[in-house]
Amino acid sequence: MEKNTFNKPGDLFYVICRISIGLFFFITGFNKLFHPVFQGYMLKTISSLSFSNPQFMANFVAFNEAFWGLFLLLGLLTRFSSLSLIVIMLVALFTKDIHSIPTELVPVNPAVGTRSMDPFTWLTYFFYLPQVLFIMLLGMFSLNGYKALGIDMLIKKKKKDFFYL
Repeated sequence: MEKNTFNKPGDLFYVICRISIGLFFFITGFNKLFHPVFQGYMLKTISSLSFSNPQFMANFVAFNEAFWGLFLLLGLLTRFSSLSLIVIMLVALFTKDIHSIPTELVPVNPAVGTRSMDPFTWLTYFFYLPQVLFIMLLGMFSLNGYKALGIDMLIKKKKKDFFYL
């Protein structure tokens, strides 16, 4: 399969998703680095998770989001940038967001009383977390590479390399 052309109808959608998600990570990382409101939010979040040296960690995470998001946007080292962003999303998922899933169901009518959370309902809440969707899409990018419209296609290598396939 030649990488620099759209061979299947889904290739265009795949590239649009790659560019959109790369743009998302670049913008959010950039804002967390340079916008005072987002800097404060990021620092507060990192501090609440009890990371050592929260200012460094906030800047480190924001820089990596922006850096690898830009690479994904440009289609440069697509597989590696996707894997790097997966690591960021996994840390965010397991340190912060998975704890936002409620442990019991509270009905609209309080007189009915609360019910404990069954596994399928918990899984529904889990799949509602945006990090899960990002991890799935980034996993697809890490397995399939850039497809088309990326700098990776301009890099000519004599031997096949995992990061440029």
